[in-house]
Amino acid sequence: MAAIPALAGLVYFIVTIHQEREREVRGQALRASQITSLEVERIVTGTQGILQAAALASDVTGESPAACSAYLDALAARLRQFRGFDVIGPDGLVICGSSGLPLIRDQVLRSSWYRDARATGAFSVGVYSGAQPGEVGYLPLALPVAGDGRQTLILLAGIDLGWLAARLNERQTSDGGAVAIADRNGVILARQPDHEQYVGRPMEEPFPSLLHLGSPGVVETTGVDGVRRIVGFQPPAATATGLYVGTGISTKAVFGPIYASTWRSIAIAGIGVLAAAGIVWSLGNRLLRTPLLRILATVDSWRAGDEAARTGISRDGSEISFLAAATDEYMDAVLADRAARRVAEEHRSLLLREMSHRIKNVLATVQAIANQTFRAGAGPDSLRTFSQRLSAMAATHDLLVSSHWQSTDLRATVDAAVRPFGNETGDARFEIVGPQLEITARGAFSLSMALHELCTNAAKYGALSAPGGIVRITWGLHNTDAGRRLLLTWEERGGPPCVEPTRRGFGTRLVRAAFTSEFDAHTSLEFPSSGLRFELDADARQIVAAGS
Repeated sequence: MAAIPALAGLVYFIVTIHQEREREVRGQALRASQITSLEVERIVTGTQGILQAAALASDVTGESPAACSAYLDALAARLRQFRGFDVIGPDGLVICGSSGLPLIRDQVLRSSWYRDARATGAFSVGVYSGAQPGEVGYLPLALPVAGDGRQTLILLAGIDLGWLAARLNERQTSDGGAVAIADRNGVILARQPDHEQYVGRPMEEPFPSLLHLGSPGVVETTGVDGVRRIVGFQPPAATATGLYVGTGISTKAVFGPIYASTWRSIAIAGIGVLAAAGIVWSLGNRLLRTPLLRILATVDSWRAGDEAARTGISRDGSEISFLAAATDEYMDAVLADRAARRVAEEHRSLLLREMSHRIKNVLATVQAIANQTFRAGAGPDSLRTFSQRLSAMAATHDLLVSSHWQSTDLRATVDAAVRPFGNETGDARFEIVGPQLEITARGAFSLSMALHELCTNAAKYGALSAPGGIVRITWGLHNTDAGRRLLLTWEERGGPPCVEPTRRGFGTRLVRAAFTSEFDAHTSLEFPSSGLRFELDADARQIVAAGS
């Protein structure tokens, strides 16, 4: 009888902790589904941008189906996330397309994406399509555009579901967890784990009923694989893509440690009960009642929000002391688990904000370059120039990724920018001299773009257009009254006589303006007959990384 209050207090505490943990896990599952839904939305939005960019190409909207198909084949080969691309005419006939996405008119007219795109005139996300016996289908995305003669064409892209499943597999999930994406009809597009087993199959209850809900939610259910999970879901009506997204957390993985700790606590309590039975009549009031009241007070304090509350009773050989110590250890374990989850959530939130910031910056830069490059038209030369400028950005991006977007070596940045123009083959076309310096991420991007434009100009008209021409790139730090300055020069020798151009193109404007808007920089372009000379004089405190 003396042990009954202690056992009741333990059960009360365990039930309370279990309920609180369950609420936390349900919130975690819902947040995970929101993050996955945002990632799917980013993929769909990126596909829309690719289709809009393709619509600007004259080969796509022109009158040559052969040229259009060749362009789409080349685009599909570069972008592995797509099964292929097609261009559909107003009457549903396939005008041209890549080999990976063959369609006939009857398939087009029966498809939901074609009807939606024709009816709304807007970008449309379709349903699972294109599955042949023994094959996996794709997710169609359609964009109506105005072709020659103002006829409305539809550009179709098919997302490869194997690639989509691989992207899901990159997400870190707990043991026994699952992530699934389905179309608005409930057909599974991608699932991890066991993607191949489930793709193209309709979801089983209770998930089909979730498709018609208007807001996100959480359910606890047993999946077809026999694993019981707490599932956070985003129904089609709650997502910008019209797709279902669900993430499940295994109840065994989540509550297993709590159950184990519960059994340990119960075992300790049992030992205490057996030991107390012999002495409870004489020492019950002193050894049982007081410690028990302290344990209950600690539990009440814990429930009231005082996470620092502890019994403070050390193991002295009595039964209640073991129970109290086990309670304190249980509280410590729960707090440690909460702290770890809090740190993980904060880190995940930081990564999402950082990713959003980086993507916006990159998209703004790409948009500016595209606007300038394609201002006069979208022919092959413009497309090639645009691709080269993106390659220069990508090379600098790789350097910054390897250094966690903090800073990168100035020499490595220069090497990456000039490598496509001679140094990657071992030709001594460049003389690069300067001390080892680390520069900021913004400085690396600006320098990479400026050097790329200088190299392009030299390859067309300057030193790199002649067999014996060379370019000398030097840099160094010098002290002035205003502080340390970084001086970088570009000098061409051995090329044809240099003549100052009569007009400034985008490349020249980019070289001049790449640094003047920040870094407190001054730039100059000179055109002596011996070869072009460029000079950059920037504030070292703004462009050179701290510690260099």
